Amino acid sequence: MSRQPKARTKVLEAARKIVQESGAGALTFDELSRVSGVTRGGITYHFPTKDALLRGLLEHDMEQWQDSEEACTPKDCPCPQRAELIGFIRSHTSRDENRRRFVAGMLSAAVHEPELLDACRAEIRDRFAGQKWDEAGLRAYLLRSAAIGMFWDEVFQFDHLPPKARKDLIALMERLAEEWTSADAATASAPVTPKPPPQAKAGRAAPPAGARPARTPNTDSHPTKNKH
Repeated sequence: MSRQPKARTKVLEAARKIVQESGAGALTFDELSRVSGVTRGGITYHFPTKDALLRGLLEHDMEQWQDSEEACTPKDCPCPQRAELIGFIRSHTSRDENRRRFVAGMLSAAVHEPELLDACRAEIRDRFAGQKWDEAGLRAYLLRSAAIGMFWDEVFQFDHLPPKARKDLIALMERLAEEWTSADAATASAPVTPKPPPQAKAGRAAPPAGARPARTPNTDSHPTKNKH
Protein backbone atom coordinates (compact mmCIF):
# COMPACT_ATOMS: atom_id res chain seq x y z
CA MET A 1 0.00 0.00 0.00
CA SER A 2 1.51 3.35 -1.03
CA ARG A 3 1.96 6.00 1.65
CA GLN A 4 -0.49 8.89 1.39
CA PRO A 5 0.66 12.53 1.60
CA LYS A 6 0.83 13.74 5.19
CA ALA A 7 -1.70 16.56 4.69
CA ARG A 8 -4.19 14.21 3.02
CA THR A 9 -3.88 11.75 5.89
CA LYS A 10 -4.43 14.52 8.45
CA VAL A 11 -7.55 15.64 6.59
CA LEU A 12 -8.98 12.12 6.47
CA GLU A 13 -8.27 11.48 10.14
CA ALA A 14 -9.89 14.78 11.12
CA ALA A 15 -12.89 14.09 8.85
CA ARG A 16 -13.35 10.68 10.43
CA LYS A 17 -13.28 12.24 13.89
CA ILE A 18 -15.95 14.79 12.93
CA VAL A 19 -18.20 12.08 11.47
CA GLN A 20 -17.77 9.91 14.56
CA GLU A 21 -18.71 12.75 16.89
CA SER A 22 -21.35 14.66 14.94
CA GLY A 23 -22.23 12.75 11.76
CA ALA A 24 -21.52 13.46 8.09
CA GLY A 25 -23.84 16.49 8.12
CA ALA A 26 -21.38 18.37 10.33
CA LEU A 27 -18.50 17.78 7.92
CA THR A 28 -17.76 21.21 6.41
CA PHE A 29 -14.52 22.57 5.02
CA ASP A 30 -14.34 25.23 7.72
CA GLU A 31 -14.80 22.69 10.52
CA LEU A 32 -12.39 20.31 8.85
CA SER A 33 -9.75 23.04 8.56
CA ARG A 34 -10.17 23.85 12.24
CA VAL A 35 -9.88 20.23 13.41
CA SER A 36 -7.13 19.13 11.02
CA GLY A 37 -4.99 22.27 11.08
CA VAL A 38 -4.82 22.16 7.27
CA THR A 39 -5.81 25.26 5.34
CA ARG A 40 -8.95 25.25 3.23
CA GLY A 41 -6.76 25.46 0.13
CA GLY A 42 -4.78 22.46 1.32
CA ILE A 43 -8.01 20.50 1.85
CA THR A 44 -9.48 21.34 -1.55
CA TYR A 45 -6.18 20.45 -3.22
CA HIS A 46 -6.83 16.82 -2.25
CA PHE A 47 -10.63 16.95 -2.10
CA PRO A 48 -12.15 19.66 -4.35
CA THR A 49 -15.73 18.94 -3.21
CA LYS A 50 -17.46 17.47 -0.20
CA ASP A 51 -18.53 14.55 -2.37
CA ALA A 52 -14.89 13.81 -3.18
CA LEU A 53 -14.08 14.09 0.53
CA LEU A 54 -16.78 11.59 1.49
CA ARG A 55 -15.62 9.18 -1.20
CA GLY A 56 -12.04 9.48 -0.01
CA LEU A 57 -13.18 8.93 3.56
CA LEU A 58 -15.05 5.74 2.62
CA GLU A 59 -12.11 4.42 0.61
CA HIS A 60 -9.83 5.13 3.58
CA ASP A 61 -12.25 3.24 5.82
CA MET A 62 -12.21 0.28 3.41
CA GLU A 63 -8.43 0.16 3.67
CA GLN A 64 -8.75 0.04 7.45
CA TRP A 65 -11.27 -2.81 7.13
CA GLN A 66 -8.79 -4.75 5.01
CA ASP A 67 -6.05 -4.15 7.57
CA SER A 68 -8.41 -5.34 10.32
CA GLU A 69 -9.25 -8.53 8.45
CA GLU A 70 -5.58 -9.23 7.82
CA ALA A 71 -4.74 -8.68 11.48
CA CYS A 72 -7.56 -11.06 12.53
CA THR A 73 -6.55 -13.80 10.08
CA PRO A 74 -4.77 -16.73 11.79
CA LYS A 75 -1.25 -17.03 10.46
CA ASP A 76 -0.72 -20.71 11.33
CA CYS A 77 -3.79 -22.04 9.52
CA PRO A 78 -2.90 -24.61 6.81
CA CYS A 79 -6.04 -23.85 4.77
CA PRO A 80 -6.07 -20.36 3.14
CA GLN A 81 -9.85 -20.42 2.62
CA ARG A 82 -10.45 -21.25 6.27
CA ALA A 83 -7.98 -18.61 7.47
CA GLU A 84 -9.58 -15.89 5.34
CA LEU A 85 -13.08 -16.86 6.50
CA ILE A 86 -12.11 -16.85 10.18
CA GLY A 87 -10.40 -13.48 9.73
CA PHE A 88 -13.60 -12.10 8.19
CA ILE A 89 -15.69 -13.42 11.09
CA ARG A 90 -13.37 -12.04 13.75
CA SER A 91 -13.04 -8.65 12.07
CA HIS A 92 -16.80 -8.15 11.70
CA THR A 93 -17.71 -9.39 15.17
CA SER A 94 -15.03 -7.49 17.10
CA ARG A 95 -16.34 -4.54 19.06
CA ASP A 96 -14.93 -1.17 18.04
CA GLU A 97 -16.81 1.89 19.28
CA ASN A 98 -15.01 4.32 16.97
CA ARG A 99 -15.80 2.20 13.93
CA ARG A 100 -19.43 1.84 15.04
CA ARG A 101 -19.83 5.60 15.43
CA PHE A 102 -18.17 6.28 12.08
CA VAL A 103 -20.45 3.90 10.17
CA ALA A 104 -23.49 5.26 11.98
CA GLY A 105 -22.42 8.80 11.14
CA MET A 106 -21.99 7.97 7.45
CA LEU A 107 -25.39 6.31 7.05
CA SER A 108 -27.33 9.49 6.33
CA ALA A 109 -24.88 10.55 3.61
CA ALA A 110 -25.02 7.11 2.00
CA VAL A 111 -28.82 7.10 2.07
CA HIS A 112 -29.06 10.49 0.35
CA GLU A 113 -26.23 9.74 -2.09
CA PRO A 114 -26.17 5.97 -2.77
CA GLU A 115 -23.43 6.40 -5.38
CA LEU A 116 -21.02 7.15 -2.54
CA LEU A 117 -20.95 3.40 -1.93
CA ASP A 118 -19.83 2.57 -5.48
CA ALA A 119 -16.31 1.76 -4.28
CA CYS A 120 -17.74 -0.55 -1.61
CA ARG A 121 -19.89 -2.30 -4.19
CA ALA A 122 -16.89 -2.75 -6.48
CA GLU A 123 -14.82 -4.22 -3.64
CA ILE A 124 -17.58 -6.71 -2.82
CA ARG A 125 -17.93 -7.70 -6.48
CA ASP A 126 -14.18 -8.30 -6.67
CA ARG A 127 -14.24 -10.35 -3.47
CA PHE A 128 -16.87 -12.72 -4.83
CA ALA A 129 -15.82 -12.68 -8.49
CA GLY A 130 -14.30 -16.17 -8.31
CA GLN A 131 -16.70 -17.58 -5.74
CA LYS A 132 -18.14 -21.01 -6.51
CA TRP A 133 -21.77 -21.13 -5.43
CA ASP A 134 -21.79 -24.81 -4.60
CA GLU A 135 -22.63 -26.11 -1.12
CA ALA A 136 -19.18 -25.14 0.19
CA GLY A 137 -19.53 -21.60 -1.18
CA LEU A 138 -23.01 -21.24 0.27
CA ARG A 139 -21.84 -22.39 3.68
CA ALA A 140 -19.05 -19.82 3.68
CA TYR A 141 -21.49 -17.11 2.58
CA LEU A 142 -23.85 -18.13 5.37
CA LEU A 143 -21.12 -17.54 7.95
CA ARG A 144 -20.16 -14.23 6.34
CA SER A 145 -23.79 -13.10 6.43
CA ALA A 146 -24.04 -14.02 10.10
CA ALA A 147 -20.90 -12.00 10.89
CA ILE A 148 -22.19 -9.00 8.90
CA GLY A 149 -25.52 -9.24 10.73
CA MET A 150 -23.73 -9.13 14.08
CA PHE A 151 -21.80 -6.08 12.89
CA TRP A 152 -25.01 -4.21 12.05
CA ASP A 153 -26.47 -5.27 15.40
CA GLU A 154 -23.47 -3.51 16.92
CA VAL A 155 -23.90 -0.39 14.75
CA PHE A 156 -27.56 0.01 15.77
CA GLN A 157 -26.88 -1.22 19.32
CA PHE A 158 -29.39 -4.06 19.19
CA ASP A 159 -28.10 -5.62 22.38
CA HIS A 160 -30.46 -8.59 22.41
CA LEU A 161 -27.70 -11.19 22.86
CA PRO A 162 -26.29 -11.63 26.37
CA PRO A 163 -22.49 -11.28 26.40
CA LYS A 164 -21.90 -15.00 27.01
CA ALA A 165 -24.32 -16.00 24.24
CA ARG A 166 -22.61 -13.59 21.86
CA LYS A 167 -19.20 -15.04 22.70
CA ASP A 168 -20.53 -18.59 22.28
CA LEU A 169 -22.08 -17.69 18.93
CA ILE A 170 -18.80 -16.33 17.58
CA ALA A 171 -16.99 -19.46 18.79
CA LEU A 172 -19.62 -21.60 17.06
CA MET A 173 -19.18 -19.69 13.80
CA GLU A 174 -15.41 -20.20 13.91
CA ARG A 175 -15.87 -23.89 14.71
CA LEU A 176 -18.23 -24.31 11.77
CA ALA A 177 -15.74 -22.51 9.53
CA GLU A 178 -13.08 -25.04 10.57
CA GLU A 179 -15.36 -28.07 10.21
CA TRP A 180 -16.90 -27.06 6.90
CA THR A 181 -13.66 -26.08 5.22
CA SER A 182 -11.99 -29.27 6.50
CA ALA A 183 -14.80 -31.37 5.05
CA ASP A 184 -14.62 -29.52 1.74
CA ALA A 185 -10.84 -29.99 1.54
CA ALA A 186 -11.16 -33.69 2.35
CA THR A 187 -13.78 -34.15 -0.35
CA ALA A 188 -11.69 -32.28 -2.92
CA SER A 189 -8.54 -34.33 -2.15
CA ALA A 190 -10.23 -37.73 -1.82
CA PRO A 191 -8.68 -40.28 -4.21
CA VAL A 192 -10.83 -41.65 -6.98
CA THR A 193 -11.39 -45.38 -6.60
CA PRO A 194 -10.95 -47.13 -9.94
CA LYS A 195 -13.84 -49.21 -11.17
CA PRO A 196 -13.29 -53.00 -11.05
CA PRO A 197 -12.90 -54.77 -14.40
CA PRO A 198 -16.07 -56.28 -15.83
CA GLN A 199 -16.81 -59.84 -14.80
CA ALA A 200 -16.04 -62.50 -17.39
CA LYS A 201 -18.95 -64.35 -18.87
CA ALA A 202 -19.53 -67.94 -17.81
CA GLY A 203 -17.46 -70.45 -19.69
CA ARG A 204 -14.92 -67.88 -20.95
CA ALA A 205 -11.84 -66.69 -19.11
CA ALA A 206 -11.26 -62.98 -18.72
CA PRO A 207 -8.35 -61.68 -20.85
CA PRO A 208 -5.25 -60.49 -18.97
CA ALA A 209 -4.89 -56.74 -18.37
CA GLY A 210 -3.55 -54.94 -21.44
CA ALA A 211 -4.18 -57.85 -23.81
CA ARG A 212 -6.04 -57.26 -27.03
CA PRO A 213 -9.32 -59.10 -27.33
CA ALA A 214 -9.31 -61.96 -29.84
CA ARG A 215 -10.90 -61.12 -33.15
CA THR A 216 -13.83 -63.23 -34.21
CA PRO A 217 -13.98 -63.85 -37.95
CA ASN A 218 -17.03 -62.42 -39.63
CA THR A 219 -18.30 -65.03 -42.04
CA ASP A 220 -21.14 -62.85 -43.29
CA SER A 221 -18.95 -60.03 -44.61
CA HIS A 222 -17.06 -62.32 -47.05
CA PRO A 223 -19.57 -64.70 -48.65
CA THR A 224 -18.13 -67.74 -50.45
CA LYS A 225 -18.11 -67.30 -54.21
CA ASN A 226 -19.66 -69.97 -56.43
CA LYS A 227 -17.17 -71.98 -58.39
CA HIS A 228 -17.85 -72.57 -62.09
